[in-house]
Amino acid sequence: MNEKQIKMDSEINRIHSIIAKSLTGQLDNHELKELEAWKLARKENLSEYNDFVELWIKSGSLALPSAINHHNAFKIIRNNTGLNLSPKRWLNIAVQVAAVLVLSIIFSGVYTYMTNERTSQIFSNAASLPVYHEIKAAFGTQAKIELADGTVVFLNSGSKLRFPQTFDHQEQRKVLLDGEGYFSVTKDPTQPFVVQVNKLNIKVLGTTFNVEAYNDNTSVNIALVEGSVLLQEQSERGNKDLMILSPNQVANLNKSDNVISKMDVADLYKYTAWINGRIVFYNDPIQTVVNKLAKWYNVDITIADKRLENYRFTGTFIDESLEQILNILSLTSPMTFDIKSSVKQVDNSMSKRKIILKGKSSN
Repeated sequence: MNEKQIKMDSEINRIHSIIAKSLTGQLDNHELKELEAWKLARKENLSEYNDFVELWIKSGSLALPSAINHHNAFKIIRNNTGLNLSPKRWLNIAVQVAAVLVLSIIFSGVYTYMTNERTSQIFSNAASLPVYHEIKAAFGTQAKIELADGTVVFLNSGSKLRFPQTFDHQEQRKVLLDGEGYFSVTKDPTQPFVVQVNKLNIKVLGTTFNVEAYNDNTSVNIALVEGSVLLQEQSERGNKDLMILSPNQVANLNKSDNVISKMDVADLYKYTAWINGRIVFYNDPIQTVVNKLAKWYNVDITIADKRLENYRFTGTFIDESLEQILNILSLTSPMTFDIKSSVKQVDNSMSKRKIILKGKSSN
């Protein structure tokens, strides 16, 4: 084995060890930064990490003791689940996943019983405090995850979701969203499901709804497909009920003045089409178009002509390239555009493509 291969294997061993430690909440700050840098380095890295998180969730609440040989266990898991063979790396195998994880640990000879007082304290603390994980959908991609209670969540491009490994022994099923998510919540009247976005709580028992709450957007939108939703404002004095949504209603929170309103919408397709790979604009202002396209295609878009702010855009797009979408939009508006290609940075990474939106010349 040459030096290059030895170094590569060593790096793989280390990152697998760090991933395993992250699943049990044992990372220090340096390791956390190293893990985040690795996930952002390549789209395949993020996909692999998300696969292991999903595998961990589906395995139940099995806790890995610190003495485990993380690399051997991960190697066996990868071989048995086909992670080395499947380019998409989806793990839709429910019960088998738990069995693979347990058997992998046992047959690799790494499962040990921890009987000392320190280990007992660790497991006692772990039982009382929920361990949160985070899933990110890289820009230009979407992700799907099933939570411990069976709730299914789709994440749109550039979104992330923080959620507990298990909802056991908790008064509510609480998750934190930054970005856009489509939730199909498993009904449980005894344990409400809460999505926290900024200082807003979206509280349900079992329902389907879409939330658009990117941090860099000026507003938060909640579109209710079925069931009912209670919106609450968080404050130091407790939660304040704001409004209840019924199916085919959309709530809008303006973050600049903290004013919330709702409206009836005959068709929610505009708000939910993205989970089927579609981009939909319906009488939308240019800033909405820019926000969606920038995240969907991972580009920087600049509006260079204020006249464009007076125009509205409508269109449905399926698998079109960014250039095709911009060309179609320019045919129905006074807009034109320039595209600047990516360039190599000092650190050898590539910059985002830049799109300049301009008004058409009146000549």
